[in-house]
Amino acid sequence: SLRKLNIGYVDLMLLHHPGAHDVEAYKAMERAVEAGKIRSVGVSNYYIREMTDFLPQVTIKPVLVQNEIHPYYQEKEVVRFMHENGIVIEGWYPLGGRGYTAAMLGNETIGRIAKAHGKSPAQIILRWDLQNGVVIIPGSSNPGHQRENISLFDFELSPGEMAQIAALDRNEKHDWY
Repeated sequence: SLRKLNIGYVDLMLLHHPGAHDVEAYKAMERAVEAGKIRSVGVSNYYIREMTDFLPQVTIKPVLVQNEIHPYYQEKEVVRFMHENGIVIEGWYPLGGRGYTAAMLGNETIGRIAKAHGKSPAQIILRWDLQNGVVIIPGSSNPGHQRENISLFDFELSPGEMAQIAALDRNEKHDWY
């Protein structure tokens, strides 16, 4: 893979989700770290139960856990657990995911907060993630959306606004992991 990519190492490699041989696969990634082929390792779609079982079996603690997190699926306990264990948490589908983005961006509460700040609903959601200590990497091929997605640092949501978005949690997972 390194030859095909024409690079000397991978910055971060994630094990996609727990499975029958996840510890063996992760240990192979640990060997690649020792060999200098990977700089950092992490996991995706691991929650408290999975991490509690997984961590004692590996040598290198994952630097990052990538899970579905958005206003309708906030995983507050998981975020807290990862932070307490010194693991960065990244939210995939920060805007709701396939088939759900339009409804989330059209949410009345998010829209009201966006209007108060002169920002888009997407910016409000992404800022909410950041203020919750959740890393986000929103994807877009639209240059306007790309500019909007990085324009998150000239405003802050108030504690009241954060609480309003926290109240939107429906435990509504938009993917099967």
